[in-house]
Amino acid sequence: MTLKELRKQAQEFARHYFKAEMPAKYVFHSVYHTEEVVAAAKELSADIPISNEERVAMEIALWFHDLGYGQGGHENHEERSAELAVNFLTEAQAEPDFIELVRRLILVTRRDTLPETMLEQIIKDADTHHIGTKSYMSKLGLLRSEWETEGPERYEEKHWLKLNLDFLQRHEFRSPVGKSMYNGRKRKNILKLQKQLQSLIEFEEQSIDVDVDSNAPERIFPKRADRGVETMFRVTLRNHNNLSRIADNKANIMLSINAIMLSIVISSLTPKLDANPRLIIPTIMLIVVCMISIIMATLSTRPKVSSAKYSDEKFLSSKFNLLFFGNFMQLPIDKFEWGIGKLMNDERLLYSSLSKDLYYLGLVLGKKYKYLWICYNIFMIGLGLTAIAFIYAFATTPPNI
Repeated sequence: MTLKELRKQAQEFARHYFKAEMPAKYVFHSVYHTEEVVAAAKELSADIPISNEERVAMEIALWFHDLGYGQGGHENHEERSAELAVNFLTEAQAEPDFIELVRRLILVTRRDTLPETMLEQIIKDADTHHIGTKSYMSKLGLLRSEWETEGPERYEEKHWLKLNLDFLQRHEFRSPVGKSMYNGRKRKNILKLQKQLQSLIEFEEQSIDVDVDSNAPERIFPKRADRGVETMFRVTLRNHNNLSRIADNKANIMLSINAIMLSIVISSLTPKLDANPRLIIPTIMLIVVCMISIIMATLSTRPKVSSAKYSDEKFLSSKFNLLFFGNFMQLPIDKFEWGIGKLMNDERLLYSSLSKDLYYLGLVLGKKYKYLWICYNIFMIGLGLTAIAFIYAFATTPPNI
């Protein structure tokens, strides 16, 4: 078997393994992470003088390096990954030296292992390249979710920021090309974490000095909501969204009907008013009814985006709803991802935001149905009065149409 065929089979094996064997809780150490690591290694090694055999061994090692998560979790997953790779390559009848090289490259991804060769440095840098990219903050959210799902610990925001800040400050990219490509963005990510941590510390210090207003309405949210509360929010929000779609459909019906009626009146009836002057008043009445109905139906569907000024203090004190697009569209992506991560790990803040979302959705629905109520009443009453006016006009004077 050629090296090209071996690389292809290793890739297919890893993809199948992720799909069939890897638990769903590993949202960070997934096939997407592996694909990104392999791509990073190719980029890092593009101008490095290594043999084709070493390059293929590097790629196979990276396809296998996280598969050990599927057989026992984080602890010693590198050893299990190396064992899987050895078994696969042995069955594929690869050369013993090649198998040993792949095994050694997988084991070098252990956190406490120092790389010795340039190839090992590339492997090491590729595995942690995300900390030197723009997507670091979003990847951090995935890693937090994975750790909290896998283990019993739930990380407080301050502890989580300190933990990752400490890791980034101790971490080093090993290869010269890795330092050149990723150190700049890594420094920016460190500054982001430091800024978030400082904002959180300042907010907590200010909160100690804030007097509680005894006249303020009490906010009661469960420390950890059960299924009934989650079902309540899900069903209620779904019902409100369904009501919003129904309102939009009703408005579209009124727009279509009145637009058709208006076009028929203008194209067919108005040119004949000179010969039938008694039809002028009922025609004007019909046009006015159609125009008002169209205006009210348009008002019920007209979008209106309101927004509030963001600050960390307002968000953390439940005075800023991050779930509403009118609010979060003003934020940079890293701040939005940080806020979403905070919502996912703070039940009180999450359910407060969901409550606000439900409340303001209800206000929008109230306006929609108010305009629709006026629209349908004007159309119904106006159409009736217009019909009476036409009947009276035809009854008093024979039509000349």
